[in-house]
Amino acid sequence: MKDGTPGAMIDVALFRLRRIWARPLRTRRLGDPQRPVHMSNVMVVRAVYRLYGEMSEVTVGAVAEQLDVDPSTASRLVNDAIGAGFVEREESEVDARRARLLLSPRGLRVLQVVVRSRRTYLDELIADWDEADRGLFADLLTRFAEAAAARPPDLAALDRLITEAIAEENTSLP
Repeated sequence: MKDGTPGAMIDVALFRLRRIWARPLRTRRLGDPQRPVHMSNVMVVRAVYRLYGEMSEVTVGAVAEQLDVDPSTASRLVNDAIGAGFVEREESEVDARRARLLLSPRGLRVLQVVVRSRRTYLDELIADWDEADRGLFADLLTRFAEAAAARPPDLAALDRLITEAIAEENTSLP
């Protein structure tokens, strides 16, 4: 699957970055000491933090939409974050059938530490770049992220392609 096109190079780079970025907060292997926070906790904390500025009450449904997961998955993730003490659940002031989510002081501190750590790491990675390259990279990556958010992939089409690939009897690897 070697391909020197810009799209292929970006695909490989993004895959590598995803693994590197998640590694510090992934669940450890059996026998390793327990991590104080998991990536899923940080995702929920970040979603609640972001949504709090956009809406009057943050709900599990809003977190599900923000994380692009189904409501049952969001409920489990939120419950894990609540159990870890990062998020609090209170009765909704708008609808008694719903609960509103708030960051706990602990959750806010963890978010601040994670963000500060990630930004320090990024600053270290580009410390030897000149200012113009850092600015250009930031602009292009932001533009790329905005384009990806505006035009998400067609997952139904991908599912069909995968189903077809699995169904083929005589496939050979490219």
